[in-house]
Amino acid sequence: QAAYAFLKRLVKQFDEPRGLVTDKAPSIASVFKKLQAHGFYQRTEHRTVKYLNNLIEQDHRPIKRRNKFYRSLRTASTTIKGMEAIRGLYKKNRKEGTLFGFSVCTEMKILLGIPA
Repeated sequence: QAAYAFLKRLVKQFDEPRGLVTDKAPSIASVFKKLQAHGFYQRTEHRTVKYLNNLIEQDHRPIKRRNKFYRSLRTASTTIKGMEAIRGLYKKNRKEGTLFGFSVCTEMKILLGIPA
């Protein structure tokens, strides 16, 4: 049920992706087929090759390492948001790139009053 709601909201908010990479969980495969039957993800390729997600998983390794130190979800959320914003500024392959029209680097420059 959660996967269905998430994938439905995802396609409505960001439009239909060309490809969707997930793990091999049977629940996600069945949700994907159900959403296709309801008219969503018609042109999307669903890929479950485990190595395609490695780049994303490796990117979040420092965050995962710190998860054990947080005592509340609120503290963890606030800290992780800040860490990701700073990492987005300095990460070379994201520095000038955008994700759905949003660039952390550009937003931070605007907030700090740095000329673009």
